[in-house]
Amino acid sequence: MHAVDMTILDFISGRNKVCVIPPFQRNYEWTEKQCKELFEDIKKAAENDKNHYIGNIVYYLGKRTGASFSELILVDGQQRVTTILILLCALRDSMSDSDKVADVEQFLVNSTKDEKYRIRLKQTSYDADTFVSLINKSTPKSIDNNIYKNYENFIKWLNNEDSMKPEEFFDALERLQIVDVNLQIENDLAAVQTVFEKINSTGTPLTAADLLRNYLLISDTVEEQERLYKEYWTEIEKNIKTENIPRFVKDYLVMKTYGDVVEGETYSQFKNDYIIEKALDKEQVLSDMKKYSVFYSYLKFENSENININRIIQVLKYLKTDDVFPLYLFLIEKLYHSDKKELCRILTLLKDFLLRYRIVTPSAGGGSLRNVIQKLIEKLDKKEIEFSYDTIYFELSNSSALSGRFPDDEEFKKALMTSNEKNYKYARAVLLGIEYKESTRPPVQFDEVTIEHLMPQTLNDTWKQNLGGKEKAEEIYENYLNCIGNLTPLSQSCNSKISNLPWNQKRSKIDFTGFFVSDPVKNIQDWNETEIQKRNEDLAIRACKAITAPLPRTRKYRTALDDFEDGEYPASDVETRMENTNISHIMFEDEKYDVTAWNGYLNTICTILFNRESKKFDKIVEDNLIHKSTSRRNKNGKDPIITKDKNLLVGPYKIEGSDYYSEGTVSSMTARVYSKQLLDLFGFTDDVKLFVSKKVE
Repeated sequence: MHAVDMTILDFISGRNKVCVIPPFQRNYEWTEKQCKELFEDIKKAAENDKNHYIGNIVYYLGKRTGASFSELILVDGQQRVTTILILLCALRDSMSDSDKVADVEQFLVNSTKDEKYRIRLKQTSYDADTFVSLINKSTPKSIDNNIYKNYENFIKWLNNEDSMKPEEFFDALERLQIVDVNLQIENDLAAVQTVFEKINSTGTPLTAADLLRNYLLISDTVEEQERLYKEYWTEIEKNIKTENIPRFVKDYLVMKTYGDVVEGETYSQFKNDYIIEKALDKEQVLSDMKKYSVFYSYLKFENSENININRIIQVLKYLKTDDVFPLYLFLIEKLYHSDKKELCRILTLLKDFLLRYRIVTPSAGGGSLRNVIQKLIEKLDKKEIEFSYDTIYFELSNSSALSGRFPDDEEFKKALMTSNEKNYKYARAVLLGIEYKESTRPPVQFDEVTIEHLMPQTLNDTWKQNLGGKEKAEEIYENYLNCIGNLTPLSQSCNSKISNLPWNQKRSKIDFTGFFVSDPVKNIQDWNETEIQKRNEDLAIRACKAITAPLPRTRKYRTALDDFEDGEYPASDVETRMENTNISHIMFEDEKYDVTAWNGYLNTICTILFNRESKKFDKIVEDNLIHKSTSRRNKNGKDPIITKDKNLLVGPYKIEGSDYYSEGTVSSMTARVYSKQLLDLFGFTDDVKLFVSKKVE
């Protein structure tokens, strides 16, 4: 690496010199704010007669560099170089002195007649047309981009500038200093990538997708980079759109490795644990990603050629099953072109499994479900199990973990009949599942259906009276508002004024006839507790029949302790199951704190943090930042975990040295979740270690 101080104009100038922005780099992203700052910095530098440093320009010499031509492949600084050239175009177009215009031109174009090397900066394909148009003083095809917008801003500012003429402003560019960093790397593209990663580890970081694109596309020549970019990466972008690539990269990696991808570690895991460890050819990886991007577009945009598959995907997305995308991607690639009928059967099975899972919620977090899905991909990919509907049905019905189970009819029915927000959230899938199973009518489009509460979400005096008076009405409301029996599908939203009308008026104004599952409701004279109970039982039973239930279990569940090992765990770990374990102590910044139970762990963390920063602790409690999802005891908001009012807690546990209490009724999981939330707010999570062992029977 060779670094030299120089002006930005000296860097740009030189006989037949072209700076190249490789296709793997970001497009031009500077905004009006950044350009205005640069504009003002140039003015100040001129007024104060001082130089102004604008950053490093890092590059390596391309293959074409020789005695008569220099090709500089930019690794860092392309945003600054582009902006200076846009400013030079604006200066040129604002000047009346022809000699000065000629002076500016020498920094924009080379003297060569070869059009390929005439312009001193070769942009990415996305920005190339607009940039070349500015250089050539022609009208670009598109002006809706940062290059043209910033050009217009510079023109506006120059025209409104009273203290400096464009010619003087041009002279002031000599004040802009950079450090010219030539990597001096010959045939060592891995070193270029390493430098690129280090440069982008500070400031505004690149996404995992950006870094991966750079890694996969970097090549010996710009032509090769452009070929790979156009043949693969641009096609991926077309298929799934740029904003979806980071998630696609993560889902693709999960599918290929059958494991979790740590937040913030996607790129390093992709590069080291997948490509390097498996000695994969980069172009083969690009080709494979391009193939899967087509299938990923089916998941994101429901745009496959098969209407039935699109309909199932629509419901899967409604169920918020992003964690299952790797499995969907795997299945679509295997079956879409060979057996669409079997693919529909398997996706429908997954839809039913996930619908039951969402309603029953066997697990408090997503870890258990991800584990079920990842194990299934691994078994299928390694051919440990047969690739068929029957095999996948068996595996889902026999998940190893209780929290990843396929909910049976008994618990599914119970959950549906209980007033729970999940029933309302997913009622469209439940009720239309019954509709599609039982009715011979043409199916209503899933996204055209809304869900209405028959007993309204807000009870007015008339409703309270009809339900047996205020006290009885509140009891019915609490028990049945969000049970499946109080919910019905409608073809369009029910006007809020209609929703609260007395039942006899509401019934006459709502068209129930569009749905088989709602037909009987129109004939009910009084919507009361008895009618809700009857419909609740009826719909729950029908839902169990319409939505696939698991096969009888033939495998035993693995317990949490089957895979658990005694030892040290970081406070950041809230995934490892620790039921039936003992916590003996924690270490915080090399100091030991004895703990005898999981509620003691949470209480000890509270004590430590209160004693460290009591004012911050007070503010966290005041804002109720650590709380439960319920509002049973706290009428003013969510039930707290830490409070001075012990009546708001199920099992109050005094926090030593304070007026506060922490929740004492917690499991090993919730104690760790709440403690981590609190530690995260203080920035101490990485400083805490837990020491845990299995309980001795």
